[in-house]
Amino acid sequence: MIIEIKEIPKLSFNKYNHLHWAKKKAFKDTLRLLVYNSTKETFKGGYTLDFTFYFTGRRLDRVNVFHYAKIIEDYLFQQDKDNGWIKVNTEKGTENKCVLKLTKV
Repeated sequence: MIIEIKEIPKLSFNKYNHLHWAKKKAFKDTLRLLVYNSTKETFKGGYTLDFTFYFTGRRLDRVNVFHYAKIIEDYLFQQDKDNGWIKVNTEKGTENKCVLKLTKV
């Protein structure tokens, strides 16, 4: 299954990590709403997750987008302990978005 999450806010982990808790919560809430708008489904564990993030302007490195992956995974999976590997990649794009490929293990 492929889920495309459009119009994600561009925020590196370095900046996210130094935000006030209320701004972190606002970022998480925004991202969760975008995920909800992309798919209404929730999943049980047992998937591999392949994230590809596209950003306009300068491309963020993989470590600086892993917080997106964690927030998205926590939203989509009530219990994520059974999930397999998680792959994160970043590319330069024409819009800020995430394409998530879920593969049942």
